[in-house]
Amino acid sequence: MKNEKKQDTESQDDKLSRMELIDIVVVAGSLGLTLFVCICTGVFIGRFIDVHLATSPWGIIVFSLLGTVTGFWSLYKKTVSYMNKDIKPPGKNRSN
Repeated sequence: MKNEKKQDTESQDDKLSRMELIDIVVVAGSLGLTLFVCICTGVFIGRFIDVHLATSPWGIIVFSLLGTVTGFWSLYKKTVSYMNKDIKPPGKNRSN
């Protein structure tokens, strides 16, 4: 009977550690995707402006830099919010 309880406890600990790992992967994926989308959006807007206003290469340079700055600013804001105790990363139970 004690062995069964010990195995149940160990399996619960394993489940918790796996869930924490999944939460870390989700947060890291979210941060990476945010940066990628911001940079790509800047590049596409810059390319669009260059094609339609004949300002090559200034549109793509300016908007790529703007997209990069925006992406890193978004990463900073998300990281600060995840570090805050009141806001939990995705998958965390707010009652904990």
